[in-house]
Amino acid sequence: MPDLINKLTTYGSLVGVVCAIGGGFYAWGEFNTRLDAMEKKKFIVNQTVDLSSVNKEIKDLNEKINDRVNALGAAHDEDYISLLDTQAADHNEVVDLIRSVESVLEALKGDIAINGAAIDFNSAKINELKAESNNPLLN
Repeated sequence: MPDLINKLTTYGSLVGVVCAIGGGFYAWGEFNTRLDAMEKKKFIVNQTVDLSSVNKEIKDLNEKINDRVNALGAAHDEDYISLLDTQAADHNEVVDLIRSVESVLEALKGDIAINGAAIDFNSAKINELKAESNNPLLN
């Protein structure tokens, strides 16, 4: 019985090695096939890119901006005070957004300071452990 187990183990090992070698050759063949396909692929040197849709979008945006500027100018043609009020309201919105960004940045600065202190603490602990492990009297 032990002789049969040894033979089965030997044959199993042999089949495993043959399969592993065959798998390696298969992977190498797939790699070469892909490489050949890439080498045979021809690239167009003077390839042009169609930007007509992008140009159309830019043109449309320019038209919208011009329409808005003309509408503002026509609506506030003689009424400069309402125009200044509109601009002041826009300015106040921008200032509020800037203040909210500043508060977020201040919170991030606090987090950065906390992380810096944690890094310094961990560095000190690492240096302490290094010094402790180099002490021959503790070993």
